[in-house]
Amino acid sequence: MASRELELSVAKKAEIYLLLSPERRALEVRARGITLDCVSLGGIELLSQQRMIGRSLPSAPSVPARWVVKEGPGDADREVIAPEVLRPMPKEGEEEEEPVPNPAPAGAGPTPTPTPIPEPPVSYRVTLENGWDIWITDRLPQQGFLHLIGAAIQDGWRRWRGQGTDLAPAVTLVMTAEDARRLHHLFRTGTTIIVTAGEH
Repeated sequence: MASRELELSVAKKAEIYLLLSPERRALEVRARGITLDCVSLGGIELLSQQRMIGRSLPSAPSVPARWVVKEGPGDADREVIAPEVLRPMPKEGEEEEEPVPNPAPAGAGPTPTPTPIPEPPVSYRVTLENGWDIWITDRLPQQGFLHLIGAAIQDGWRRWRGQGTDLAPAVTLVMTAEDARRLHHLFRTGTTIIVTAGEH
């Protein structure tokens, strides 16, 4: 299926989706086919965790494609707003009673200060339904031989102590720190990402 057909199937719904254009090195935020925002990418790389001996690189994901976020960092950004008081809904013909405010007790303590909202991270991973991850970061990891040896030794020690984890292969998108923080909330479960193959 061509990129435009994939996008048309998503653009029918009133939802925000992302359009990744590797050939233009751009990630667009879209709704109903209209570009709301566009982020220039400093690089796009396929990265995978490999053993030093017996490497087997995963095949690159096919494009054009429709990726869906399975789990994203934006899931934690959702704010739950609860009413101060729960009251039953009035029956037909009845008027809703105005709540009587509780008077503040005399000698009440200081007003609590709200907890500041933490700033979103610059580097984070997004799990996709196709078994791949998207890694958003402001710089690519070093890929030199000495760095790879050091990373392999660290990984070996972690695994020996039972702390090792296997990471899924990732499509790494490099962007500015400001853009990474700005897009953080968009990577939520169910978010669609259309990946183009040159025709956009």
